[in-house]
Amino acid sequence: VEIPESAKMILLQEQKFKTYNHELSFFLKEYRRVTQSVKPIATNLMRPHMENLEFKMRPGLVILTWTSMNIEAYLDEVWKELDRLEQLVLAVNDLMESRIDANLKIVANVLLVNLPEEQ
Repeated sequence: VEIPESAKMILLQEQKFKTYNHELSFFLKEYRRVTQSVKPIATNLMRPHMENLEFKMRPGLVILTWTSMNIEAYLDEVWKELDRLEQLVLAVNDLMESRIDANLKIVANVLLVNLPEEQ
């Protein structure tokens, strides 16, 4: 049985395709992890940044195929954008936890009116 040339070419590139598949799967896990770490109260603040990342991801959903020549450039770009988003999410979460939440707890414990005790 003669093996078609296209099948031989795919077999020669099997490891490269498996690597792409693994990296894309890992990227999606990291994307979910980062987007789920956004606190609900900060969702509206983070929405433009998440939409920007989704815009950068779009070619992987629409244009790219396994035979595309620019998969590596695509992966580099989406990883960089995900790293930017993660740094922003970490900074916003840290700000909310260490400054805003802490100050709200202090304000909540402030005694506004000193009422005399009944005897």
